[in-house]
Parts: sequence; structure tokens; C-alpha cells
Amino acid sequence: MRKVTILTCCFIMLLSAGLPMRTYAGTESQVASENSMLRWTNTASIFVHLSIDNGRAMMGGTVIGNTGTESITVNAVLERVNPNGTFTHIGSWNNIRANGDVWAWERPHMVARGHYYRLTLTATVARNGVNEVVSLSRTSWAS
Repeated sequence: MRKVTILTCCFIMLLSAGLPMRTYAGTESQVASENSMLRWTNTASIFVHLSIDNGRAMMGGTVIGNTGTESITVNAVLERVNPNGTFTHIGSWNNIRANGDVWAWERPHMVARGHYYRLTLTATVARNGVNEVVSLSRTSWAS
């Protein structure tokens, strides 16, 4: 099941790589503003997934590097969004590394119901001796 989820995420990202991307508020992923498209040198795409059902958060993501990418290293941070707009740190998973041009990750984590949570992935994509840092977040309600 895990391999199917990862392959599905990769396939979706490959299909959407050429489409214009927009910024969404609320529970949607932030990708890029329609007026200022991001132009990355090393990174083809980044995708963040966070779904929470019955207190079980399924976190995941995919980072695809451009041809010639040597490695991708990602730090993942899960935070609870407080009613006053601040964040409470829930967990971190650091230096998750993949050699080559595709990085995929999935992990469950139990959370308290009745709150919003935010998962942020910060990726360092190494290509041709240059490190490029990209970041993306997704927010979801814990039912």
C-alpha cells in the first residue's frame, strides 16, 4: 500500500509539473503565486500531503529534482496551529535523505482531535555542486 501511495504521488506530480500553480489559503498546499511563478534551478516539483482521520495523521511528501540531481535531503516539521495563530511543535524528522532525483516519504503520527495541524517540508536539492532550498507546507483539520 505504501509503495502505491508513493508512486501515485510521483505520478500526479509528473503530470502537474507543466501546469500553472497557484497559492491556496486554508487547508490547501501553497505552491506558487499566479503572479510570481517560482523558478527553481534544481527542483522540478515539491508536494506535501497531510490528512488526519480519527486522530491519525498521515504525513507524506515528494520532491523531484531536475536531471542531474545528486541528492535530496528533507527536514519535516509537524506543528499544531493554535487559535491565536501561533504554532506548537509536535514533531520533527530531520535529514531524511535520498540519492538521485526523487525523494518520497510517508509516516503516520497520532495527534489530538479538534485542532488544525501544519506539516512543513524543507528540502535541500543538490545538483551540479549547488544546493537549492525549497519549502512547502500543508494544513489539515484533525477530525
